[in-house]
Amino acid sequence: MTTAFSRIAGDYDDLWLLTNGYRNWMLTKTLGHLSMRRNSKFADLGGGTGIFAHLLKLGVPLESDAICVDPSDAMLLNAERYRGLQTYCESAETFAHRQVPLDRILIKESIHHVRNRQSFWGKISSSLRPDGRVLVVTRPSLPELPLFKRAVNAFSESQPELETILDEITSSSGLRAVTNTEQYHVQIPKERWYAMLRARFMSSLAGFTPDEIEDGILEVDSQIDGDQVRFTDRLFFVVIGHEPK
Repeated sequence: MTTAFSRIAGDYDDLWLLTNGYRNWMLTKTLGHLSMRRNSKFADLGGGTGIFAHLLKLGVPLESDAICVDPSDAMLLNAERYRGLQTYCESAETFAHRQVPLDRILIKESIHHVRNRQSFWGKISSSLRPDGRVLVVTRPSLPELPLFKRAVNAFSESQPELETILDEITSSSGLRAVTNTEQYHVQIPKERWYAMLRARFMSSLAGFTPDEIEDGILEVDSQIDGDQVRFTDRLFFVVIGHEPK
């Protein structure tokens, strides 16, 4: 998977921009659910190019460096342009074993990359300070995006059900979780959406050949009237913390 992300690292932020307001919407929702303070020690696990860690740090603003963790060195090369970011080129699981004391942790659209989540949540619980908070941003296992059928299946196979994630959190770590559902209505030119598919902007698209992607685009195009793609991006913002004593 790190190879797949290496191919798109330079364009990744633009690929996920969707609309001019999408990034600001995501930033506002993330800041609200994380509820960070200026003195919070913060880490973004699976932080990719570091852009969200950077924007969140500025949005508070944080007094100390933010931590950006990602297994792709190509992604983290982009993160190096931001001041105030401390980077770790490793998986979220490897970083969790470091037991770095943290106040706030973001896991944005990457929890499906964590293989042994029960062990992972136990390590996170140990490193999370008493009033700490983790925010997991994830999608339904059945995506509500305009994807071709095989892409929908590939996404669903890799994406854990929300109920599974919640069970893993509470059963293995002693943490508690509260789920918030947020929606953003997207309208973009269909050619831009097709360019995103061709660039394999989602990790679940990495295994498709160029010909399979083109066949998939034809399938999607047959279901769209006009030159605009319209859909609702529905995400779960899961706020996690220690059980009150």
